[in-house]
Formats: sequence, C-alpha cells, structure tokens
Amino acid sequence: MTFKKDLIIGLSKKNKRIPSKYHYDLQGSKYFEKITKQKEYYPTRKEKEILKKISNKIPFLFKGPLSFVELGSGAADKIKILINKNVKYYVPIDISLDFVKKSAFKLKRKYPKLNIKPIKVDYSKIFKIPNFKKTTKVCFFLGSSIGNFHNNEEIKFLKNIQKSIGKNNYIFVGVDLVKNLKTIEKAYNDKNGYTAKFSLNLINIINKNFKARLNINDFQYIGIYNKKIRSLQGFLVSKINQSFYIKKKKFILKKNEKIQVEISNKFTIKSFSNLAKSSNWTPIKYWLDKQRYFALFLLKS
Repeated sequence: MTFKKDLIIGLSKKNKRIPSKYHYDLQGSKYFEKITKQKEYYPTRKEKEILKKISNKIPFLFKGPLSFVELGSGAADKIKILINKNVKYYVPIDISLDFVKKSAFKLKRKYPKLNIKPIKVDYSKIFKIPNFKKTTKVCFFLGSSIGNFHNNEEIKFLKNIQKSIGKNNYIFVGVDLVKNLKTIEKAYNDKNGYTAKFSLNLINIINKNFKARLNINDFQYIGIYNKKIRSLQGFLVSKINQSFYIKKKKFILKKNEKIQVEISNKFTIKSFSNLAKSSNWTPIKYWLDKQRYFALFLLKS
C-alpha cells in the first residue's frame, strides 16, 4: 500500500492514525538516532547490553559463512557489535535509502572485506534479497520494532519475513518487555523533546509529498502508556480546528482531535514466544539485560 493510500485510509477513520513507518525520511531518521541516545530511552542501551553479552557466542550459534540481513538498519550501530570473520555479507534494509547508504559507507571503512548491499524496500511485505550461495541467512529486527504493529499485523509480518529469507534460516528479534508505567512513558517523552520532533516531522513529510500546507506549530505530541493493552501510544494533537487536502480529498481536524502516529506494544516472555510460534517460527533461545527490561529472541524458520 502506498503512502497516499495509507494516509487516506488512516485519516478517514474515526480514530485517525498514520503508520509509524512513514516517519523515516532522512530528517526523521536523524531524529530517531538522537532519541536512541537520550537518557530516558532505555531500549537501545538495554539491547546493546545484550548484544555485547552474546557477541562472542555468534560463531558457536551458527556454522559456516553467514549473511546478515538487518531490517530497519538505520545507523547500523548495533550490527557492528556482532560482525565477525564468518560474516561474509551484510544487507542493510531501510525505507530511507540516503540514510542507509551513509551508514553502509561508514561500516565499509571499518570492515573493508565485508560485502555490503544496501536495499530500500518496504520490508513489512514479502521482499527479495540477494541470493548469497552457501551462507546461512541471519536476519535482525532490532530496537523493539516488533511492537510497532496494529491488530496482530505482527503475525503477518513475521510470516512474510520467513517467506522472504526462506526455511532453515534465523532471525533475532528485539522485544521490549512489560515494566512500570513511569519508565515507559519517560522513554517516549524525553525532556530534550526529540521524540516530539520526530513525530512532528511527519507533518513536514506530508506537506512535502502532498502540499497539504499544514502548520507544524498547530500540533503537539503526547505519548501515553495504555496499561490495559500493554501499549505505548503516541499522538499528534491538533491545537486548532483545521482542514487540509490529500490529493483532492478533504480532511477536517477538530481542536484537541488526535492522530495516532506511534504504537509500541510491550510483551512478556510467554506472550512473545506464543506470537513467534503462531507465526510459524521456532523460538531457539532468548537473552535478557540485567534489569529484565528487554529481551533478544533467536527464532528459526
């Protein structure tokens, strides 16, 4: 589905929403990298803690030459922790090709012998990756992005990934675990305001693509944790009554009306294990950080 179709469908709903994948133009990707470095944003730190813990185990988990495939690779900061001499190919996949090319260039300087093949694709659907013969594919979906789906769409997503990489391959999935409300809400409402800038940048993206003439100052960002459904939900709230057009279709926003632009579902070990099994993946192992805030699952297709 295209950006235009997703926008029109999402904004036509009673409870308006825009898929969070459209945040990631070049500026959005830069804002997100800033978010990951904020004191309040624990997922990146906790996941890196786990990756460092398991880095020396990678050669023993998988035999022979490897192809690493990273979905939503961004700055490729985390994958560097795991690269070893058995990794022959690295495929960073992202929706922002400019950003992923810059990251690939930096990585190539550190690992000159590593074959790097950046790809721009919507990886929420079935996609093709280069066929590197005689290597085991190890896919990475890090940063708790598995929590960014609505209405059990993560099951379809994981099934599509399996079809894309084939049988007898693997995926590491970063999973943000259920914890106290205050810790979660602080992570998505950082005091430096980068989460707000990241979300509000979506207004700039809409204006750029559809000449909607929305004013970024007419919106504010809020992030609220819904304990009942174990989900952090981010919204852009209209400060005024306003209207705008997306390709000749008119939309009306009332003052204080919300558009959901972010969802980050939280899991327990049991709930994610059940999700993986229902998506036809076999859980092999999982690792936790010291505070048990975050988990890294290894699944086999």
